[in-house]
Amino acid sequence: MKQTVIILTMLLTTLSAMAQHEEGDFLVQPRVGMNIATLSDADKSIVDLHFGVEAEFMVSDQLSLSVGALVSNQGAKYDYFDENNGRNKYTVDLDYVQVPLMASYYVLPGLAVKAGVQPGFKMRAKAKLDNATVDLDELYTMDRMLTGEDVKVSTFDLSIPVGISYEYKNVVLDARYNWGLLKVLNVGDAFYNRALMLTLGYKLELGD
Repeated sequence: MKQTVIILTMLLTTLSAMAQHEEGDFLVQPRVGMNIATLSDADKSIVDLHFGVEAEFMVSDQLSLSVGALVSNQGAKYDYFDENNGRNKYTVDLDYVQVPLMASYYVLPGLAVKAGVQPGFKMRAKAKLDNATVDLDELYTMDRMLTGEDVKVSTFDLSIPVGISYEYKNVVLDARYNWGLLKVLNVGDAFYNRALMLTLGYKLELGD
């Protein structure tokens, strides 16, 4: 009996420390994290960073809507075989500004499941081979001039993020998987973004 009382006391203490936001609360969350990203036809993933801020409005005690702005590095690694040089490797780096629009449902105080839609706007696209770095937009522009082949890196991306988050004393751990819906290149049937985003954030409540 005594052990049961101790366990219940510890549980209540933990729950009281969790965030219990109320209807009408407006929260801002600076956040930084890690991407494990790839492209749908790639050989390997890359690990890189993202950072930004997210604003959240509590529609009710359990449901919230949020919008964010994130700078996110994505891409993938490729292996290819060259008859002259044998097996080679190169990395594609894609930098985006992403705008996640999310709905979150709090199944328990501090614990939320979430889903939404995420437009992304390309800032830069590069390929790295050995010690050389090539700007893909410049490369494909030259190809169009020389060969007439109209290959482009898409300036706009759209993905579906789904995930889960846990908040404790305003510190938030967030895990999302982004499923890209649009081609990164305008050729072929592949080249879709895929990314697991692991984030650490801190929520600040604005107003009363």
